[in-house]
Amino acid sequence: MTGTIADGVTVGIIANPASGRDIRRLISAASGFTIAEKANIVRRLCLGMRLIGVDRVCMIPDRSGIAGTLLRDKEHGVKVLDEKWPEIELLDMRVEEKAIDTLRAVDLMVAKGVQVIIVLGGDGTHRLVANNCGSIPIVALSTGTNNAFPHFQEATVAGMATGLVARGAVPACEATQRNKVLRLEINGQCRDLALVDLCLTDDRWVGARAMWRPERVKEIFVTYAEADAIGLSSVAGLANPIPRDSGQGLHLVLCPPGQGILTVCAPIAPGLILPVGISELRILRPNEYIPVDMANGVVTLDGEREFAFRKDDKINVWLDLDGPFTIDVPRVMHVAAERGVFTWPSPYICTDNVTQGAGE
Repeated sequence: MTGTIADGVTVGIIANPASGRDIRRLISAASGFTIAEKANIVRRLCLGMRLIGVDRVCMIPDRSGIAGTLLRDKEHGVKVLDEKWPEIELLDMRVEEKAIDTLRAVDLMVAKGVQVIIVLGGDGTHRLVANNCGSIPIVALSTGTNNAFPHFQEATVAGMATGLVARGAVPACEATQRNKVLRLEINGQCRDLALVDLCLTDDRWVGARAMWRPERVKEIFVTYAEADAIGLSSVAGLANPIPRDSGQGLHLVLCPPGQGILTVCAPIAPGLILPVGISELRILRPNEYIPVDMANGVVTLDGEREFAFRKDDKINVWLDLDGPFTIDVPRVMHVAAERGVFTWPSPYICTDNVTQGAGE
């Protein structure tokens, strides 16, 4: 099912049923998000969006229960609680419960002309969306294990902010920021991107996708490095913080703890703090090609093993400042409040969807 939506405001939602359930939860103290909780988050998103006048939400018809649970929640909410919901449209697509589902869904959403895509997942899910979403802005919500790119944000408010941008109450130029990415080129072809970190390991095969053993990591490239991050990017953040909105990145060469120029104790996963040695550290400039000279290994993107390579492969990594747009939810709400968007009556608030207070 393709084609641009004729009328109304439409938002896409990518809710990864598998996020927060990888191997890192078995070797750390990470918590997870159940299917029921993810469906509840989407429910709150829908209620917040409908208040601002979003007409339709497109979703993957997943077999894991998020879409089915949401439709049951909608039926109960409308009939029993008098809730106002947008229309829920399940995309006409084959579901394999693999990463390809996200890529296909984003392609369909782009073809349909959605105004915004909300993503529930970790860094890996957001990376997949960023590959195919083009200039459509993303609302990045964290439901993964190790999250550096998306944030924890109350879904009701995130839904309201999404509606404000989708309807034009807050222009995209004021609501969004452009993100840096790391581009991966293999044998002359740009193969993929990383939103936060790209790592080179000495593994011989991809195996389990989630990467959590820093002793196997030989080099780390990051788009930004925050000292309060978790995951492999925290190594860079503790060694040399790089702001998210700066025009540069960072490249580290690792070594055994106690050797090299410094050793940091980094939170590799929730509750898992390990020493990591650093032998070299350099600033990454935009569009500066860095060749990989390892004989063989595996490239990990945002914490997940993706590509195995051998000595005859030619690999380059570079920093690109023209990555995906993300919506700054707090800024959107602040700007909207300053301009009186929430003051009743408002052309952007569907008053029929507002719950009346007691005694009114």
